[in-house]
Amino acid sequence: MLESLKLQLMSRFGHLSSTALGTEVNTALIEQTQHWLGAFPDALGLYNEALQKYETGVFKRNLLDDLRLALEKLLQPLLGNTRSLENQVPEVGRFVKDHGGSAEFSNMFMRLVEYYGKYQNTYIKHNSAVIEEEIEFVIEMTSAFMKHLVRQAGAAV
Repeated sequence: MLESLKLQLMSRFGHLSSTALGTEVNTALIEQTQHWLGAFPDALGLYNEALQKYETGVFKRNLLDDLRLALEKLLQPLLGNTRSLENQVPEVGRFVKDHGGSAEFSNMFMRLVEYYGKYQNTYIKHNSAVIEEEIEFVIEMTSAFMKHLVRQAGAAV
């Protein structure tokens, strides 16, 4: 109940706060990712909800799940399907390669997305075992994935 109230207060009056979005998160990366996601409102909405939860320090499990779902919702229109994140891994590699990525970069990107999905399934989706020290890294990794994919697709607004 208290976390829900805190989230409501921050969503309505967060602009009045003297604290910025997390002191450790790369805010330039966040802002760039939000810009590039402008053409993908479903993904952007979930991404922003996750950031709001991070900013308020509540619903840590949900914020990580929102990030996973935001990435999934971005991949679906980019790859032209409705599959879950876990079922997109080979297509992600092809997408990166087809849009100018080297074979090595494409393979690395694909493996990172694969491990990202495994991490989410192990610690978030099936277990709710959030490791707080890893939240900022997951935010930045998700942001980097999303920014790169949209830029490669040439879908900026």
